[in-house]
Amino acid sequence: MTKMKRAVGVLLALISSAALSQPAERQPYAVPPMDAPQLAAIGPDEIGMQTGEIVLPNVVTLTTSGITHAPRTIKYRVWYPSKHAPGSIRTSFKHALPKPDGSGLQFAIPSLAVENADIAGNQRHPLVIVSHGYNGWDSFMTWLTENLATKGYVVVAIDHMDRRATGGAELAVSFGNVLINRAADQRAVIEYFASRAADDRDHLGRVIDVNKIGIIGYSMGGFGALATAGMDYDPASSVFAQLPVEARAAIFDSQAKGAPVAAKIKAVVALAPFGGRPESRAWTSASLAKSTKPILVIGGSEDDIVDTRQGVSWIFEQMVVKPRHLLLFLNARHNVGGNPPPPEANDDFSTREYFAEPVWRAERINAINQHFITAFLDLHLKGDAEKAVFLNVPTRQSGDGVWPLSPMENVGGKKASAKESGYWPGFQRRWALGLEMRYSSADGAQ
Repeated sequence: MTKMKRAVGVLLALISSAALSQPAERQPYAVPPMDAPQLAAIGPDEIGMQTGEIVLPNVVTLTTSGITHAPRTIKYRVWYPSKHAPGSIRTSFKHALPKPDGSGLQFAIPSLAVENADIAGNQRHPLVIVSHGYNGWDSFMTWLTENLATKGYVVVAIDHMDRRATGGAELAVSFGNVLINRAADQRAVIEYFASRAADDRDHLGRVIDVNKIGIIGYSMGGFGALATAGMDYDPASSVFAQLPVEARAAIFDSQAKGAPVAAKIKAVVALAPFGGRPESRAWTSASLAKSTKPILVIGGSEDDIVDTRQGVSWIFEQMVVKPRHLLLFLNARHNVGGNPPPPEANDDFSTREYFAEPVWRAERINAINQHFITAFLDLHLKGDAEKAVFLNVPTRQSGDGVWPLSPMENVGGKKASAKESGYWPGFQRRWALGLEMRYSSADGAQ
């Protein structure tokens, strides 16, 4: 009997060990955790995904040996409301992230989307363009792109195909081409999808509303997005002085022709945008003050890449447009825009550092961003005025919010509504912490 019990115990241990060793199905990053604020929740729509590319002719391109004129290929990934056929399988995205030693880490990005799924209906939806940071890629921000698509947006993520470089002349060439191409790429993609929207025979185009376009950019994507939305670069900026004359001319020629695209954009989100810190300031105060687009700027208070205090905050403070909002994650650095670290990065710090923050959970940052970006786009692209209350929060510091309770009362995860005056709407009691919101709107300033 004792031997039998021992055998059963060993068998159960083996079964338990085998079960634990099986990888759990990973949740797509678009699905927020249970402690997310209210508007982070995914929407009601199933989503499909397609890929494609745009070829631009005769683009000025830097090389280590000089300047060439060559075709430039922009890849894109587009998510849209769809109807999944029975038995459809969600896709996933593969990516390899090069490491400083020349090796590469392969990892997978789980998805909510079914590739090439049928487009649902003929209703037109707002178009949102998403532009990644330096050396990012089109599925780098699926936490946002897929989350928005489930809420009735057609979302296009650009793959700018940045040239990877480790240093020296190659880095100068790579980053110089980013300066040349970021805003130009964004304009080209907007023009491309606007042309598709005008073609009734185009199944995807006929569900795009080109009168409701938003642009979202992270880091260098934010640098481009501000210019694409009509905030013209300063020709005297030291940022562009490093470039050859012909390359500078290409940037400002694209800018001069960009007014029709800028006019189409109705809302701008800039996450940790490059171009504000004193030694690399890409705009004048006057140029930023001319902005007429509602804008949401997001950053980490301790960003040591684009410098929140002298860079991101400076950009925001030069603007006079109402409404404008600046959301800060206190004690966060630059990684406020990408997907969380993949499990494959758990044993490699240099890769984990590419995605993660020292203090904040990436999933928490993304959930808070999903909440506020949804409120912002719903307000300005869908005309949902009720979402303004989520942006115009009652206290500048989230931790100063007050939610009175009766003795021994426990709210059990309830989220604050507009009626809980003094507390950030949409957040659970005690969960609105570590955030700051500055804003100026028709209803006042904070």
